[in-house]
Amino acid sequence: MKQKIKKAVAIICMGSVVLTAAPTASMAGNMSFSVESQQENDISPYMMYIRDAISALWISGTTATVDCSVLGTDGVATKAKVIAELQLKSGDNWLPVKIWTATENDCEAYVYDTYKVKSGNIYRVKATVTVWEGNLSETQYVYSGEQKCN
Repeated sequence: MKQKIKKAVAIICMGSVVLTAAPTASMAGNMSFSVESQQENDISPYMMYIRDAISALWISGTTATVDCSVLGTDGVATKAKVIAELQLKSGDNWLPVKIWTATENDCEAYVYDTYKVKSGNIYRVKATVTVWEGNLSETQYVYSGEQKCN
């Protein structure tokens, strides 16, 4: 009698597992996640020392205005550095045109400058920003949008 009860309990358990797993498996087959929709959530790594970083480029006539900055975490950051690199598009590559650097013994640093550019070319700015807490640091790369000089 005990054998029949154990067998019945085992069959019931197996049956419930099969019944609950089937809808989950069929739902999983209908679900799809695209990389695009995941990227729309703006998921980015947590930065311990860098609170915010900006890389911007404006072109008016033949004058490019570069605006890059980094802001470190208040009460934590001891030094901040920005390397702003104006780049020219050449085929599939980006070539450096002009580089500015600013370093501050504080929680923020920025570069704001202008440069003469040539009509018909496409430019962008790559900002390499670094913030320190004592001897520890973290670095982030921030790119502006592309701008065409008309």
